[in-house]
Amino acid sequence: MKKAGLGMIIALVVIELGLRAIGYSAPSWHRLDPQLGWTLRASRHGIHAENGARTPVRISPAGFRDSERFLDKPAGVYRIAVLGDEYSEALDTRLEDTWWWRLGPRLEACGLADVEVLNFGVGGYSTAQEAVMLESTAMRYRPDLVLVQFSSDDVADNSFSLARNKLRPFFILDERGVARIDESFSFDPSFDRYMQTRYQLGIEIADHARVFQLARQLPDLLSLSRAHAAAPVLSAPRDRVWEDAWRVTAQILERMDGYSKRNGARMALVAVGASGYARERLSSLGFPVIALADPFSHAAAAEAVAQSLCPSGHSFGASPRGDAPGGAQ
Repeated sequence: MKKAGLGMIIALVVIELGLRAIGYSAPSWHRLDPQLGWTLRASRHGIHAENGARTPVRISPAGFRDSERFLDKPAGVYRIAVLGDEYSEALDTRLEDTWWWRLGPRLEACGLADVEVLNFGVGGYSTAQEAVMLESTAMRYRPDLVLVQFSSDDVADNSFSLARNKLRPFFILDERGVARIDESFSFDPSFDRYMQTRYQLGIEIADHARVFQLARQLPDLLSLSRAHAAAPVLSAPRDRVWEDAWRVTAQILERMDGYSKRNGARMALVAVGASGYARERLSSLGFPVIALADPFSHAAAAEAVAQSLCPSGHSFGASPRGDAPGGAQ
């Protein structure tokens, strides 16, 4: 019995050393955050496994799935900030293949020089979390254009009644029907428990054990399918709960649009799978809506967004903080 246990330990050590020798690393990509619910973990790099594919991932020192960016914006640069969920975080896609990475060169090709597209997307985010990210972080980079990538599950995620994960900020309708932010999740006992040192220490230890990381990845490594799950179809609200979810979503987006304008930027919505009722309702909010087809494709998304922002013959002669590209519908 003792020999078997010793043999197991030796085998695990050998596997651990072998994984380290080949440079294998697959840490946990996210951490809890008392303001946003969760964020990406800064300066992490390794292999992300999902649906049978292995993708190299590097998180920037600022904590985003992007190359290193700086707050100071050089003169003449047109800067775009992308806010979104897993479609923009895109851990299952090589960085240079993501829709927002492709967007910069495509816009430069139609006349806009020195485009920077900064990605603030985090998997699982609701529109409420994206609003907090915009106001707390993204606007500090002085974008000229804010692109909010919207998914059809965002309406449910924006509702405290409908959302499955409640350990994040929400906007709640008050007695006058005005959406007010509620950040009380950070005082929830379960959230507080996960924030404790002993739990965080366990994550750090696990992140340094390659054997544990491999075991955690095996289900995804063995899976064969890589396609995104089909987005839920958004139809007209079927009851008061869903109508309130839509009202909250609309007010959050209007808040983001107003905040962007007050800081010298324009905003457009990049909506994945929004058609019919959803597209009509989103388009009624007063800012451009770029509707993307579902199933989602990064190449097709980049082309659709570029065509909407940069129609044929459009000239980008405006100053970096002047008018945003036109033509989005």
